[in-house]
Amino acid sequence: MDVVGLTPVIPVIFAFALPLTSIIVKGNRKIIQAYALLGTGLTLISALKLFELVYSSEKPLIYTFGGWTAPIGIIYEVDRTGALITLLTAALMFLIAIYSYRYLEHEEGLEWYYTLYLGLEAGLLGVLLTGDAFNLFVMIEVTSIAAYALVAFYRGRKDAVHAALKYAFIGAIGTTMYFLALGILYGAFGTVNLADLSAKVHGLSFPVTGSPVGNIVIASGVALALATWAFLIKAAIVPNHFWLPEAHPAAPSPISAVLSGLVVNVGVYALIRFLYTVYGGELTPGLAKIVGTLGTVVITLGAVSALFGALMMNAQRDVKKLIAYSTIMHMGYLFMAVGLGTQLGLQAALFHIVNHAIAKALLFLAAGMFIHAVGSRDINDMAGLGRQMPMATLGLAIATLSLVGIPPFNVFFSKLLLFDALMERSFALAMVIVVSSVTALVAYMRVFYKVWLGKPTKDVTVKEPVSMSLVVLLLAATVIVIGLVAPIVLQNYIEPAVAQTVNYKLYIQTAREYALRLKLP
Repeated sequence: MDVVGLTPVIPVIFAFALPLTSIIVKGNRKIIQAYALLGTGLTLISALKLFELVYSSEKPLIYTFGGWTAPIGIIYEVDRTGALITLLTAALMFLIAIYSYRYLEHEEGLEWYYTLYLGLEAGLLGVLLTGDAFNLFVMIEVTSIAAYALVAFYRGRKDAVHAALKYAFIGAIGTTMYFLALGILYGAFGTVNLADLSAKVHGLSFPVTGSPVGNIVIASGVALALATWAFLIKAAIVPNHFWLPEAHPAAPSPISAVLSGLVVNVGVYALIRFLYTVYGGELTPGLAKIVGTLGTVVITLGAVSALFGALMMNAQRDVKKLIAYSTIMHMGYLFMAVGLGTQLGLQAALFHIVNHAIAKALLFLAAGMFIHAVGSRDINDMAGLGRQMPMATLGLAIATLSLVGIPPFNVFFSKLLLFDALMERSFALAMVIVVSSVTALVAYMRVFYKVWLGKPTKDVTVKEPVSMSLVVLLLAATVIVIGLVAPIVLQNYIEPAVAQTVNYKLYIQTAREYALRLKLP
């Protein structure tokens, strides 16, 4: 098994073996933690190697399941965009696993927490690596089920169980809609392999499956509408956002960081695959009209989400709910960028996926240190605590300044790129970035003022845990460093990734070369 197939398998193996391991070690918390770190650490090493291989290759890398290549079998087809987000995911999952141990030091069920955590990582990596639309559905389900259970980790609390059930119910509607979209696509195209679908959309030949068997324009219109609505649910875009402000705060803070930094990216990434890999480039007039209309809808809902999320941030006393609405705002930015259908828009989206994930993880983990100290998510209960917690306060300050878009922090540069991309379409759309950022700044200033200058309401003496502080410090440093070298990151990593992703012909040709090896009776 090569590194493409190995990367998502590592967390699967560790997840399945963890319950038995826990029994063998009699629930020893330190061993369970070390085991989880080993699993996420090996996954990170594999993801790093995969990243190196993909970026040194002129075409995507392919892994065939069981030796059966597309379109008969399921394949992983990894381009630079997939490899970059895979590395981002593996790195954050490793760091958040380190943070989790002290955060959950008084909680029972650590073995189940890490089992679900590793399962969640496996699902996320599967989403990013797959070259098959049905396998994408399976991996979204794996990700979702693990996420639902982790939101309900505090199963003794009604709000956690209620939030998890709402998340699961809405998520199930989304995945069902996507499954229906797959049925329609398969009925018309005779395939669910992404490269094969793209070939048929663009009138190119692909081995074995032949020509489409139905009206691909009508099928594409219905399927894209269903699939996009499902992706809007997964990314919490208005009006499908209402599960997120309850689910993310109810989860343990490390999981909130994963949900807001990584899991919501599933919807964005899936939409990128459909709009750029399958339906990108030159299309027939009928398909072009469908994709153009869809892009307009996505941009509009993204703009509404950005403004709504920023406004709702100012109405919150629960710090995690405030951050959750910030996630809705930033997901709105991403959908606006993706909906443009331009190379500059996709560059802005990919750069913002990276920057937002790091800064949002930092913000949730820094806030989590305050929650861990006072046992409350109420901003008023954290008043004045910042002077006792310099590391958490530093992380909070850097994360908020970055997410608002203050230079020289990383998010400023992806917001600037997004602003330029939106200006090509409309000045009003570009101003959405400015208005929402200023509105969010007011909310963040209220939090920081309360934490640093507020009069304490609780008499507590706090010592910041070393492991949690180190993770926050490392993420804060990453936010600063990426900001300082943003042009280098953009030129060496973002632009090459986008150039490969928009080259749908290369994606098709790479899979086609493998398909030609099939020897059928």
